[in-house]
Amino acid sequence: MKRTSKNSIIKQTPEGECKYLRVSYDLLMKFEHMKYIIPIVLFLLLANSANGQSQAQFNHYIANQGMLNPAYNGTRDIISGLLVHRSQWLGIQNGPMTQALNVHGPIEDTNLGVGLVLMNDNLGFSNAFEFMGSASYKLMLDRRGKFVSFGLQMGVTNNVYDGTKAITADYGDPLFSGKETNLAFNFGLGAYFYAEKYFAGFSIPRMFDPIYNFDSEGYKNEVNLKNVHAYWYGGYVFDWGDIKVKPTAMIRTVVGAPLTFDLSANVLLMERLWLGASYRSISEVVFLSEYIINRQFTVRYSFDYSLSPIGTFGKYGSHEIGIQFDFSFNKRPGMRSIRYF
Repeated sequence: MKRTSKNSIIKQTPEGECKYLRVSYDLLMKFEHMKYIIPIVLFLLLANSANGQSQAQFNHYIANQGMLNPAYNGTRDIISGLLVHRSQWLGIQNGPMTQALNVHGPIEDTNLGVGLVLMNDNLGFSNAFEFMGSASYKLMLDRRGKFVSFGLQMGVTNNVYDGTKAITADYGDPLFSGKETNLAFNFGLGAYFYAEKYFAGFSIPRMFDPIYNFDSEGYKNEVNLKNVHAYWYGGYVFDWGDIKVKPTAMIRTVVGAPLTFDLSANVLLMERLWLGASYRSISEVVFLSEYIINRQFTVRYSFDYSLSPIGTFGKYGSHEIGIQFDFSFNKRPGMRSIRYF
C-alpha cells in the first residue's frame, strides 16, 4: 500500500503499478467506518486480477471482430462498418462507458485489406482515445473456400488522467491536484482462418501498455509482457431444422491473471432475427439480439448482468447497442456474407 498523505491510500500491485478499483461514491458509503471518500477507478473490464485486464470488452465479440483482430479487416468482399456504444454497470455513479467505430474493406483486385478503429474508453477520472489503422493479407488455402488472413495494426492512444475529479481526505493532495495527458504509440497483430461455415482467430490487439506511474507522476508506455492480452476464439454455423445455430467461444489469456472465457449460442429466425445468450466466466450472463434490417444495415443490442457482488451495485446491468452498415463503391449491392460472421 502506498500512502500519499495522512488519509489518502492507493493500492498497488507488487510491480508498483497502480490498479484502481472501479467503485462509486454510493458503494464506498456502505462502509460506515470510512470518514473520507476517495473514488478510485480500476483499469479493469474483463477480470479482477493482480495485473488487471484493462482492454475494453464487447458482448457481440464475433460481430466486432474488426476491433478485436486486425486480420479480420478486409476479409468480407464489401466495405463494412460498425458503430458501438457500451454503458457498463448502470446504477454505479460514473460507471465505465465505451464508444467504438470500425470501418474496413478489401482493396480491389488484390489480397489486401485495410481497416480503421476509433475507440473512446472512459473509466472514472481516466479516459483513453485510440486511433488504429490496420492492414491484412489473405491467402486461399483451397478452392472449397478456405482462407487464412494475417494482419497488423498500429496507431496512437491519447491517455488522460484527471486527478482533479477525485475526492480526497486532504485538500491539495499533490497526487490528485493536476491533469496528465500522454500520447502513446501502440501496435497489434492477429491471424484469422475461415471457411463457409466455421472460423477461428487469434490476436494480440495491443502490445504496449500505457500505465500511469505515481512515482514519476506521469504515463509510461512500454511492452509489459505480464499484461499482454491474447484472444483465441472461434465458431461454427449449422442447420437445425429450419433455423441456423451459431455456437461461439472466446478465451482471453493474460500472463499472471486467471484465464477467462465466453461461451455463446445464437439462433437465426426468419433469416432476419438472431437471438442468443452467453456466459462469461467472470460470473456474467448475457442476452444477445441482432436484427437484419436489409442488405445494408443491421442493428444489435445486448444486456449483461453480473452475478458477482458488483451486480448488487450495478443493479441495472450493462447495455450495448450497435449498428452495422455494408456498402460498395462499385455497382455491386452490399451483401451479407454467407458465412454469417
